[in-house]
Amino acid sequence: MKRILMVIFVFLSVLALNAEDMTQEEIAKSYKRSYDYETIGKYEKAIASLKDVYQNYKSTYTVNYRLGWLYYLNKKYANSMEHFEKALIIYPSSIEVLNSMILVHSVQLDWDKVEEKSAQVVKIDYYNFTANYWYSYSLRMQGKYENATIIDRKMLTIFPTSVTFLVELAENLYANSEFEESISIFYSVLILEPDNTISEAYIKKYLEFNKK
Repeated sequence: MKRILMVIFVFLSVLALNAEDMTQEEIAKSYKRSYDYETIGKYEKAIASLKDVYQNYKSTYTVNYRLGWLYYLNKKYANSMEHFEKALIIYPSSIEVLNSMILVHSVQLDWDKVEEKSAQVVKIDYYNFTANYWYSYSLRMQGKYENATIIDRKMLTIFPTSVTFLVELAENLYANSEFEESISIFYSVLILEPDNTISEAYIKKYLEFNKK
């Protein structure tokens, strides 16, 4: 009798679990609503759109990554990191999650963490554009200019006309008192992007300083 009751209990438990499952159509509609709300900047509603998906599939990668991103956009950084970390448990080498975590740390001005996560991505993907940019930037924010220039020069070997890394290199050189090379690079940037305000500001600053 006990065995029969146990079988019935297990059977009912399975039915209950299946009853909570969502159809592919329901899941797709939930994600579609979240994308639509994100597009118009209604992040709380975008998050709410995924409530049922998350309740049913708390341990899945996609919903945690998506919620992590939406909470980041909504400036709820603790919630964002909670979901990113859950996603990372499932796929520990996920570059899209790691790069998103870098964005959270950068907004919080936590340059140690930005450096740490960027280095983690670079170990997986040596020339990852986003991670290398933030790696260089975080080092500059910590006064590690020479290390930052190494990253910039590395990236410029494969992206020789990248304004992003040319400006980073020039800024790091300037901060390290290597003015001549820095200003030369800033002038080169203005050829590639004539309205680059960062280059214009540094050149103006340099010329005014040398008038004295």
